[in-house]
Amino acid sequence: MRQVLNQDEIELQQELSQGSEKAFENVFLKYFKVLTVFAKKFVGDLQIAEDLVQEVLVKLYENRKTAQFHTSLKAFLFQSVRNKCIDHLRSVKSKSEHHEQIKQANFDDQFDFNDTMIETELEERIHNAIQQLPTQCQQVFKMSRLEGKRNQEIADILKISKRTVETQISNALKRLRIDVFEYLKALIIISLSTFL
Repeated sequence: MRQVLNQDEIELQQELSQGSEKAFENVFLKYFKVLTVFAKKFVGDLQIAEDLVQEVLVKLYENRKTAQFHTSLKAFLFQSVRNKCIDHLRSVKSKSEHHEQIKQANFDDQFDFNDTMIETELEERIHNAIQQLPTQCQQVFKMSRLEGKRNQEIADILKISKRTVETQISNALKRLRIDVFEYLKALIIISLSTFL
């Protein structure tokens, strides 16, 4: 019986290599179900198993005239399906890891983007608040906080008292606290609402 089966495979191989449509149809009918059951043991999903077996059989059909069978046709098909399943499982694992990396990268990018956006908005808020200060107050504040000049130095440059410089700086900081505090309060409320 074994010899007859081998003879059938030899004939199928010969007919396939000659491009016989009937031989391919016979291979499909003879092996599709058993190869699908075999593939399902690897991938755990009947539809995926059927798809993988179909891919193997289509490839066999496309390469039928040049296919080299170093063992029996049956062994060739089972080995091909096994390899296809392993490739599929590797691909799924790789995609899963890749998606996880993308998700993490997107999270990191989003986190960095949000930080940069908030920082930029805060800087703009401070800049606008400074621009709204009265002229002398604005000038004193910029010289103190942006240029790093000491109070007495500012007083000497502007020809005003040191006490006036201190008052102007105090007034500027109060104004900034109000504007920036309102902005930060809004940010905190928005942030908290995302967790509710």
